[in-house]
Amino acid sequence: MTDALPQPGPKGIESFAARVLLVILLGALTLAAWRLINIAILVFGAVLIAIGLREISTVLTRWIKIAEPAGLAIAVMLFATTLAAVVLLFGSLIVAQTDELIRGVPEGFRIVTTKIQALPYGAYALEQAKGVGPSQLAGWAAQETAAIARSLARGVGYGVLIFLAAIYLAAQPGLYRALCLRLVPPAHRPRIDTLFDRAGKVLRKWLLAQLVVMTVIGTLSGLGLWALGIEAAFVLGLTGGILTFIPYIGAILAAVPATLVALTQGPWQALEVIGMYAAVHFVEGNFITPLVQAEATSLPPVLSLLSTVACSMLFGVSAVFLAAPLTLLLLVVVEVIYMEGMLGDTPDLPFSAALPTVEHPKDA
Repeated sequence: MTDALPQPGPKGIESFAARVLLVILLGALTLAAWRLINIAILVFGAVLIAIGLREISTVLTRWIKIAEPAGLAIAVMLFATTLAAVVLLFGSLIVAQTDELIRGVPEGFRIVTTKIQALPYGAYALEQAKGVGPSQLAGWAAQETAAIARSLARGVGYGVLIFLAAIYLAAQPGLYRALCLRLVPPAHRPRIDTLFDRAGKVLRKWLLAQLVVMTVIGTLSGLGLWALGIEAAFVLGLTGGILTFIPYIGAILAAVPATLVALTQGPWQALEVIGMYAAVHFVEGNFITPLVQAEATSLPPVLSLLSTVACSMLFGVSAVFLAAPLTLLLLVVVEVIYMEGMLGDTPDLPFSAALPTVEHPKDA
C-alpha cells in the first residue's frame, strides 16, 4: 500500500504565507520607490547641501573654537545672508536681464533659421527637422524660453525645501545614519558604514571643487560678456556658472543662449562670444579643474556624458544637475559593496588611491 504524501503543517503554511507577503511588500515598495523617484532626487540634493554645510561648520569650529551646533548655525546664517544679499543687490538686475534674455534668444534663433533658409536646401532641411517653417520655429523658441524662465520659480521653491531638509540632515547626521544602518542586517553593517564614510569623503571633495569651478566660470564668462558689450551679461554669466554642474554638456548649454543674444547685435559679436567661451573653458579645463579637483572626484569624459544622458532619461531633465555626484556615488557603491565586499579585492581605482580602505573583521 502506497504511503500517503505528507501534508503541510500549520508552520509550513505560515512560512509560505510570510514569504508571499514579503514578496508582495517588496514589490509594492519597489513600485512606490519608482513612482517617488523625484523625492529621492530631492533627498540626494539635500544630502549634498548638508555635506557642504557640515564642511563649513567644521572649518568654523576649528577656526573660532566653538561647538558644532554653533558652527552649523553660523554656516546656515552665512549661506542665507549671502543669498539675501545677492537678491537685494542684484534682484532687479536679474529680473530685467531675464526679460532681455526672453526677448533676445528667440530673436537670435529667428536670425539663425533665416540664414539657414537662405542656403541651398536650407528651407527643406528646416521643414524636415520640425515640420514647420522658420517663423513657427521662432515661435517655438520663444515658448520654450518662456517656459524655462517660468520653471525657475518652481526651482526656487524646490530649492527652499531642499535647503530646509539639508539643515535637519546636517544638524543630526548620526541619527539618520543610524536609522539607515538599522535597515541593514547586522553582519553587513560595518561594510555599509564604510560605504557611508567613503561616499561622504568623495562627495565632499567633489562639491568643494565644483563650487570653485562654478565661481570661476560664472565670473570669467560674465566679465567677458560685459567686456564684449553683450546684453544680459550678468544673467548669462550666472547661468553659465550654474550649468557647470552638468559635465561637458553644461558648457554648450551656457554658450547657446549667449551666442543667440550676441547674434541680435551682429555676427561678429556672436563669433567673439564663441571665442570667449572657448577661452574660458580652456583656462578652466587646463588650469582650474586640475588644480582643485583630485583624481578621486574626476570622471572620464565618456562616463560623464553617458551618465548625464542616462539621468535625463530615467529621472527627468532636472536630474542632469546631479548626474556627476550620482555617478560618483554609484562608483563608490560598486567599489565598496562588490569589489571589496564580494570579490575581496581592492581595485586600482582613483577612489582607492585617494581614500584608505577600512578593515572590518566581521566582513572577513
